[in-house]
Amino acid sequence: MKVLVIGAVAAGLTAAYSIKKNNPEAKITIYEKGKDISYGACGFPYYIEGLIEEERKLIAKTSERVKEDGLRLLLAHEVVDVDFDKKELTVKNHKTQEIFVDAYDELVLGVGASALRLPAFQKMKGVFALNNLADANAIKNYIEEMKPQKAVIVGGGNKGIELLETLTLLAIDTQVIEFMPHILSIYDEDVSSLLVRELRGEGHKINTGEKVLDAKANEKGFVEKVITDQGIYEADLVLETIGLRPNTAFLEGKGLDMERGAIKTTLYGETNLPHVYAAGDCALIYDHLMEKPVYLPLGTNANKVGKLIGLAMAGKKPPFKGVQGSALLKVFEYEMAMTGITDKEAKRLGKDYDSVLVRTRNKSGYYPGGSEFFVKLTYEKHTGVVLGAQVFGKEGAGLRIQGLVASVYAGLTIEDLAYMDFGYIPPLNSVWDSINVAAGKAVAQNALSTEDI
Repeated sequence: MKVLVIGAVAAGLTAAYSIKKNNPEAKITIYEKGKDISYGACGFPYYIEGLIEEERKLIAKTSERVKEDGLRLLLAHEVVDVDFDKKELTVKNHKTQEIFVDAYDELVLGVGASALRLPAFQKMKGVFALNNLADANAIKNYIEEMKPQKAVIVGGGNKGIELLETLTLLAIDTQVIEFMPHILSIYDEDVSSLLVRELRGEGHKINTGEKVLDAKANEKGFVEKVITDQGIYEADLVLETIGLRPNTAFLEGKGLDMERGAIKTTLYGETNLPHVYAAGDCALIYDHLMEKPVYLPLGTNANKVGKLIGLAMAGKKPPFKGVQGSALLKVFEYEMAMTGITDKEAKRLGKDYDSVLVRTRNKSGYYPGGSEFFVKLTYEKHTGVVLGAQVFGKEGAGLRIQGLVASVYAGLTIEDLAYMDFGYIPPLNSVWDSINVAAGKAVAQNALSTEDI
């Protein structure tokens, strides 16, 4: 069996190794148009900051290691066309400019996505996206060489807020400009506002509901001003973090089912075309709570489906319900996390839901050094099934979501959580765990709201 894989970052490389493990006789070739492979993109902010000192620490597997493991890896080779009927790829070798055709028995699409960019900054120096290792190195080198004093981050999602910490720790005066009414729009506003309150209280500049209209460069072509509908900001560094676009333009019109450029797949990465699989930032992934494929470009999802592709190709399909949008964020000393459906998603989906947001403590009240910890539970009214959860606090707050991830995945109820036997020790939580407390409040609230129904 001849397998061709397009892309050698999370999805493509994980799929290739999974295929090799589960189909030892498969002959696998990986085409990668760039020179960097298998890098941990989530570590970029810490690499730019200098916390991670060496680039190699971001690399899970080097190209030499991949080849030693028996996989054929061709860098600087871009797949420019696919004929799904003939099961052939047209490939361009960017080193020699040679163009050739290669045939496959099975094909894996892991072509990733590119950062969206604003036309206002086109061709300006000092303006960067952060999408791949080359971007991270470009930003890091620019900061070291040009020593910018003022920065604007366009976009208040997870990446933008993480970069606020990075630039602040590098002593760069930084503004965040977010077009939406609140940052971190994947969270409910009552949760994200908790972080905004703390950050603004510490002097961090976060502007919401503000649109970038234009930008000005100096005589040397370097950005110097960002113009919005509410003000003008001086900046000698701009980072754009406004979203992604799947790298699938070359696949359009060829019979592959796509939604807004993202490839539709099954739970196991299968597309609508026989012998063609897809995973990672170029593809949708099934959300079992929303009961449909969604676009969630996360490294966790890319690796998960990459592994499942290798299993499916070997005729093995382990139990898998899909994902549920779990996410973690750490910025300065604050941590946030979520899983499942938020209030706004529940409303959009037409669910009969309610929610509670509870303020508790992350340690026992008598134990020194405790801080506020917030838990939000979104649940279905009549059944009490937990649809989603969000948390905010300090020192370990984010990882508290993991038990809630399992609860949502398993379809547990607020009644289950109210008396669940969580472990207890004063330095880590209270005798009634915060999740018990939140669930207990939800149970009482739900009883009142449904007693007359």
